[in-house]
Amino acid sequence: MIRWAPLILALPAAALVYAALLGLGMHRHAPAWAISMAATLWMFGPPLAVAGANKRDRPKRMATSMVVWALVLWTTLPVFFPGERRDATATGLSLLGISDFARTVANGLPDEAIVSQPELTEAALATPVERPAPSPLSDAEIALPYEGAGRRLAVPVVFQHGDNTLEVYMMLDTGATYTTLPSSIIKELGITHQGPVIRLHTANGERDAQMSLVDRVWLGDLAIDGVAIATCDPCASKDTVGLLGLNVAGGFNLNIDADRQEVIFTTRASRERHLDVKQFTDLDATFTRYPGGRVEVEVTLENMSPRDVIAATAAIHCGDSTWNIPIDGVPAGTVGHSSRRLPEHDKCDHYEIALNSATW
Repeated sequence: MIRWAPLILALPAAALVYAALLGLGMHRHAPAWAISMAATLWMFGPPLAVAGANKRDRPKRMATSMVVWALVLWTTLPVFFPGERRDATATGLSLLGISDFARTVANGLPDEAIVSQPELTEAALATPVERPAPSPLSDAEIALPYEGAGRRLAVPVVFQHGDNTLEVYMMLDTGATYTTLPSSIIKELGITHQGPVIRLHTANGERDAQMSLVDRVWLGDLAIDGVAIATCDPCASKDTVGLLGLNVAGGFNLNIDADRQEVIFTTRASRERHLDVKQFTDLDATFTRYPGGRVEVEVTLENMSPRDVIAATAAIHCGDSTWNIPIDGVPAGTVGHSSRRLPEHDKCDHYEIALNSATW
């Protein structure tokens, strides 16, 4: 028994490293047989080779080589798997059915040395964006005369689609989410690409509306590309052809000068386009929770429009926390993917996902 004592004493160090290797394999979605075989050979292969080459005191040599090899692996893991040692150890130990204890042990381990960059960036906690103060009148501003008084405020707007251009009067309605046009104007502009049918809440009640995508909308000499239009015949009147909604007006700071009967549109420092983009894209996400608490999320954004999505951000909600997942450019007719590891957090019954920002 005394002869085997060094080997027994060496097992905890080897088991800790073995658990980390198992966890690393699981985080990379490898098959179970490959994970166990690779971890076993990598942890116990060299010590067994050393012990096999020596005929005398094999248990002692096995124990010594096992401790030395475990120390080498433990200290070099951050070079190849930066920032993953603690999570991997928790996942590997959790295979014993002691998830809470495994996380406690992992959190009690010393911090690993920072010698390289992680392979997967942690999602950033969403913070409110500070809006800058309105800028003075400049090239980024336009003053449009308006007509009407009381409940009606009509401004001139130019719609451009392909080779077709049409100047009309629109009712400025900050209570309308989407800009509307009657079907006759949609046909006159030659708009053919259609999106989903949405439910509109109008002053005359709820109604279904077909979404379309127009190339460009002009407010004076300020242009907005790729604008979602809701087809709504009852939204037109004898003086206006439809409503100028927030998906256009929301890109500007508005100042109504009643004395001069003008509306001053000032381009915002950050023009948000997700209202237009989300009607022609499909956002989805899959979540994977590993033993030990690690959560990975893969976000997919399908672009069903004829325009390229330059960039987008998906917001992941869990309880009181929100994390942003950036999505790189998604060309027209393709699907974009983005994967992130969520920070450690309390377990959620479900996650909510929404398109937080997007740009054509």
